[in-house]
Amino acid sequence: MDVETLYEMAAAAARNAERNCIPSDGPGPFDSYGGYPAYINEYNRLVPLVWQLFGEEAQGLFPQLNLGSQMNPADTIGAMWKTHAELAAARLSALAAYLKTKQGTKKRENDEIVTLLEDNLRPAMFTDPENERQVQDAVETIFRVRGLDFRREAQTVPYSTKRYIPDFTFNALGLAVEIKLCNRAGREKEMIDEINADIIGYQGGYERILFVIYDLGFIRDVATFRSSIELQVGVSVIVIKK
Repeated sequence: MDVETLYEMAAAAARNAERNCIPSDGPGPFDSYGGYPAYINEYNRLVPLVWQLFGEEAQGLFPQLNLGSQMNPADTIGAMWKTHAELAAARLSALAAYLKTKQGTKKRENDEIVTLLEDNLRPAMFTDPENERQVQDAVETIFRVRGLDFRREAQTVPYSTKRYIPDFTFNALGLAVEIKLCNRAGREKEMIDEINADIIGYQGGYERILFVIYDLGFIRDVATFRSSIELQVGVSVIVIKK
């Protein structure tokens, strides 16, 4: 789930939780707070989704709330209803505020990854690579030196009866990165078929797909090679020449 959708969900839940904290004119002073379990549950439902996007940072900021037996208002005094309702509203509001700060960062960070590879992949290759694994290793080193939060060949995207495994994934950015090596005549056409197949598979799990082509001199017209592929929404191609 993307950060924009999560923000809207957390913000709506926070608004409702805050309304739940407005004292009612009923006979009991704490009657209006009795709906707190719904908002505690909503907070606990949302935070694992935020953890998936933002990892340890989010886990440290937003632990789940465990109220035990106090999740049943019938077993809890009215004064505690108010405490729990206000806690739920505060935590949901904090969660929404956190997600709001993360909106709009994904494209910028995606562009930074493109620039990082364009600037550093060629210098990182001291000899011509013999296979794609060597290019992947160089890319992983670049990502690790920069301290980026990524996974290598760790995420599986199911599509029909097939399963796709991107070379690198950035879950917080909704980004999959796939490495290709163009090291012989005829490889350019093969890569186009491979890329089209990868797009179909990866789009089931990622908003953005970046193809990084390391070319040993066999792609003559880079602009033409990229143009048709990049017509597809969310797909980018960079070609690094040796």
